[in-house]
Amino acid sequence: MDTVPFGAFDRRWLEKVGPFNEGLLTNEDYEYNVRIRRAGGVVWFNPAIRASYTARPTLRSLARQYARYGFWKARMLLRFPGSLRWRQALPPLFVLASAALVVGAPFIGLAGSALGLSWAVYAAVLLLSGAAESLRRRQPSLLLSFPVALATIHLAWGGAFWAGLLSGLVGQLTGPAPSGGPGAR
Repeated sequence: MDTVPFGAFDRRWLEKVGPFNEGLLTNEDYEYNVRIRRAGGVVWFNPAIRASYTARPTLRSLARQYARYGFWKARMLLRFPGSLRWRQALPPLFVLASAALVVGAPFIGLAGSALGLSWAVYAAVLLLSGAAESLRRRQPSLLLSFPVALATIHLAWGGAFWAGLLSGLVGQLTGPAPSGGPGAR
């Protein structure tokens, strides 16, 4: 696996690759797993291990959670850019493309059409996902709530990714930046 949540590690890995990077307020587990894999280790997933997870109670708190994830994922990628997976690149690319098309739409007619088409396809995929989950779990409420939650996750993660990347790049150019950003303590 690339990473696992709530991992357990042999102490030898701590001695070999060092401790978690406490400069990352989120995504420190993924970054740690990257270092283990680069040092020749393997990250195993054991489906027999069970953990409880409590979902965020509101869309606002879900958006904050994923904005924090996106922001700190970008900061981690400044150190390990090769660790980005295509599935992780899709939300930031969608947000960037949408922003570029919104800016270009008043000047280029095709930009407005491309924006409308991309959002129509995105909405259709979300609605199909909602229908599939609703049927699979036999929960009619998922028909709309699932697509709304996915859109919240994608847009918050993708937008905050760019904020984390840009602020991290500016920090590299100007010296140590304050440890702000979503989830700052």
